[in-house]
Amino acid sequence: MFLYLPAIFQGILFVLSLGLLSFYGDFFWFFFGVFFIVSIVGFRFAAKRWSFWYLLILFLFSVWVIVNFIDIDKYRQIFIFASSVIYYFLILGVYRVKRNPKDQTARGIMSMVLMATIFLFFSASYGAYLNFEAPVWFLMIFYFVNIWLVSYQYFVSIEGRDKVVVLIYSFMLGFAILEMGWIINFWPFSYLTTGFILFMFYYVLWDLVQSYFFNNLSRKKVFFNLLFFVIISSVILFSSTWLPVI
Repeated sequence: MFLYLPAIFQGILFVLSLGLLSFYGDFFWFFFGVFFIVSIVGFRFAAKRWSFWYLLILFLFSVWVIVNFIDIDKYRQIFIFASSVIYYFLILGVYRVKRNPKDQTARGIMSMVLMATIFLFFSASYGAYLNFEAPVWFLMIFYFVNIWLVSYQYFVSIEGRDKVVVLIYSFMLGFAILEMGWIINFWPFSYLTTGFILFMFYYVLWDLVQSYFFNNLSRKKVFFNLLFFVIISSVILFSSTWLPVI
């Protein structure tokens, strides 16, 4: 069942509140408060629990930042609608996991929402870094802390593993992203390209960790995941526009 009326209602409110925030800048702080309050309270009301609250915060932050980077109204409207769909599936996934923690469809939905949020997070963070010229060390720590926490929340809620083990593997994921983020910071690409490369790197590592938790990790899987990352990343990098060196 993919139709859940409270989540549909909250998705509509999400579109309206984010639309008001993005198109009526004269009352920015008022609509900013409306957007976050409506989204967070609506999430609790429709999902019936606070699980994945950190994923929700990360998603809202990323969406808000990227909306401010889009100058063309048509593209902004498309992005707002797409974000509302992700928000809907976040609520639906959390609701279904609450009803049945072993629901494979619910786990798939949460994996999809996690990946979408991670991509938006990387793109928004790097875009803010480029626009506001923040210190690179701050960006690396920001990557590390958020990836560590959101990965920990996901694995604890979905896998139900020992929290110490999950904490260690989540820490490793965060540290790996810190290292990759530092390397890719020297590449002359836009925030979307950089966000996608970091997202692909995270996905490969996340999939390996999840395979380990499911006891189906193998050398073949490691090889194909790394090969997948190299091929997709190469295609994206060679087809992307290089930023001018200033």
